[in-house]
Amino acid sequence: MIRILIFLLGLFFFAGAITYFASLDSRITGEAFGMRFDGPSGLIVGGIILAFLAAIYLTHKIKDIIALPAKIRAKDAASKRERGIAALTRGFEAVAVGDGNDAAHHARVARRHLDDEALTRLLRAQAAQLSGDTEAAKASFSAMLEAPESEFLGLKGLYAQAMAAGDTAAAKGYAERAFHLRPNAAWAFQSVFDLGLERGAWRETREALANARKNNLIEEDKANRARAALLTADAYALRSSNKSEALSDLETALKLAPSFAPAALLAGELHLDAGHKNKAARVVETGFTGAAHPALIKFYDRLYKDESAEKRAERLKKLAEKNPTSDEAALLRARAAMLSEDWQTAIDALEPLVSGGGSAAAYALMAKAIAGRDGEEAAKPWMEHAASAPRDPRPGADGEFHLTRDGWARLVREYMDYARLSPPPIEEAAEGLSADEVRLLLAPPVAEEPLPIDEGEAAQEIASSLGAEKEPREQEEKLSADFGSLDDEDDHIHDDEEAERAAAAARNVS
Repeated sequence: MIRILIFLLGLFFFAGAITYFASLDSRITGEAFGMRFDGPSGLIVGGIILAFLAAIYLTHKIKDIIALPAKIRAKDAASKRERGIAALTRGFEAVAVGDGNDAAHHARVARRHLDDEALTRLLRAQAAQLSGDTEAAKASFSAMLEAPESEFLGLKGLYAQAMAAGDTAAAKGYAERAFHLRPNAAWAFQSVFDLGLERGAWRETREALANARKNNLIEEDKANRARAALLTADAYALRSSNKSEALSDLETALKLAPSFAPAALLAGELHLDAGHKNKAARVVETGFTGAAHPALIKFYDRLYKDESAEKRAERLKKLAEKNPTSDEAALLRARAAMLSEDWQTAIDALEPLVSGGGSAAAYALMAKAIAGRDGEEAAKPWMEHAASAPRDPRPGADGEFHLTRDGWARLVREYMDYARLSPPPIEEAAEGLSADEVRLLLAPPVAEEPLPIDEGEAAQEIASSLGAEKEPREQEEKLSADFGSLDDEDDHIHDDEEAERAAAAARNVS
């Protein structure tokens, strides 16, 4: 409709122009190139206008004719590029499917139709990988490093090849270069982080962690926990050669994660070595408040071993109040009661821990409490349960953290991701004593009245029993020499190895 309107308006204007020029009565006279002309002004002006329009039209057509070969070439190039892009797309589809031969075919087609090598190098490299041609794949990935737009992808491919070949040194170089090129690349950070842990390069790993945090590749809480664990690993390596630097690393670690038990334990030991007993106690108390750990309890108990039993009991109660709902707090309350020879209070504190499946530590302390109340003979069943109970799976449960380089790497990952020192056990704990069994074992022994017998039978029984009891008595003496009395107040809190040795000996006696 609009086109028709424009055509009618143009026609109307053209007709008006002709009518106007034709109605002019004047004449134009002139001379040019030795020729004289004379004619109506309307005709001459109209002719000039028509000649100008014709020149414009002819110029446009001549330009189109001149540009025609270039247009033909451009159209062919566009068609060729379309075929190349289609081949590239089908090639990546083949890579996704895992068809190396089809991917290689489409890579050749794409390379033939596309002038930009950067677009085809990745496909050629991946096709070569699928076909098992590692040399060709490496050559393609290496060629990608020459172009800035494909350098990062080339580094990723070379890193994957180096890891597959077990060349961690080369993989480290590729990963670090990629991380420097793209600090926001998650795979590059993870690769640098994992390789740093594997090599035990704690300081380099911390630097990579800091860069990752700047680029929001890791959450702040995770980054803080990882930094704390890495600083602690460095401190354990420096504890013998440079105690001041180790303590400085530990103080930074505890600011990031105050409840990290390995850092709190070593910091307490270093403070104690420097003669700062109160600082050592405060560090342990802060760590115990966030996460109760057996190593902290044992160190705290050793810290005040020279004090009287009453003072030690008060200090253990104070520590238990820092984390009152933990199992370790119940063990501390029981130990404090035993230091005061309040055996029944200790038994009451331990009873919830041994009902339904207690730990070796709880059974061992219960054996000592029962021995104090009812005698060592009544404690033997508890010692046997202590020996058969599962050991504490947490690192440092024996009071010290003796971790290998691989152990520290695993601990750093576990603490960073889950805020714990080790993964949970893969098996369910065996069922322990039921509530009825616990009550039965806790009941005080009932004295039995001797049956009346004649003197001859009594003499024979005494003579026979002397030989039968000789060997158990010798074993009991050996147990006392190897393990010590259950009433010993200087033993450490819930020593699992000690409990196992004692229980094994107790089984022989029984």
